[in-house]
Amino acid sequence: MPLSEGSRAESDLIQIRNISGLNPVKASVTTSPYGSVDGASFTGSSVLSRNIVLTLHPNPDWDNWTYETVRQLIYSYFMPKRNTRLVFFSDDVVPVEISGVVESVEVNPFSKDQEFLVSIVCPYPYFTSLDPIVVTGQTVRAGGAVVPIEYNGTIETGINVKVTAVTAPNPTDIGIQIGDPALTYFATLASVDTSTYFEMNSVAMRKYVQNVGIGSGVITNLLSKIHVQEGSAWPLLQPGENEFTVVTDQGAQDWELTYFERFGGL
Repeated sequence: MPLSEGSRAESDLIQIRNISGLNPVKASVTTSPYGSVDGASFTGSSVLSRNIVLTLHPNPDWDNWTYETVRQLIYSYFMPKRNTRLVFFSDDVVPVEISGVVESVEVNPFSKDQEFLVSIVCPYPYFTSLDPIVVTGQTVRAGGAVVPIEYNGTIETGINVKVTAVTAPNPTDIGIQIGDPALTYFATLASVDTSTYFEMNSVAMRKYVQNVGIGSGVITNLLSKIHVQEGSAWPLLQPGENEFTVVTDQGAQDWELTYFERFGGL
């Protein structure tokens, strides 16, 4: 939204007086009572949508803008059913964004001190960094050295890993491991060569494992060739330090890890 060209907030056409809904969203925890003993059994939990409410104050300059023209400017950005994207900048956290749908816009046009209450419902409740973090390295054999990845987000995040061939022989198995293999062991029967690279994505609702032709762009789905240990999950980065490894059985390959930091609240 256009603000004034100067550095003084008092001269902004639209002043932000308050933003609510930036705290961590309350989780929905499901339990089931025991039949013959005290207490309950935990069956699952989830975080639902986020509701951000902006309190906006129109501040016309009375030369080119009046209350009515500023009101129409606000309506042009915030109208119920309209998709919107909010970006937050902070001195302590990397720039983050969140997307949502405008639920309502409330205002009393007869008030002397007008305020707009803009309610935005964000189906995905977490804030995501604007820019991805990219880390590169080389594959190792099983039991080889790990690469420490310091993840500064507060919510676990999915990753994208790309593996390309460097020297022969070509591998027949590619594994991606973060921390304890019993928890995040992930491998697939796959290979890479001068004309094909391997790619895995573990972002929720966007998971895939595939070979991609470098020249043709032809994609080969490898989901049916995954072999994991019982109880193991797709590799995710957890808050704090993570021990990351890409394991292959033959040759030497380059890997590229890409991920976005995610935050549960600001």
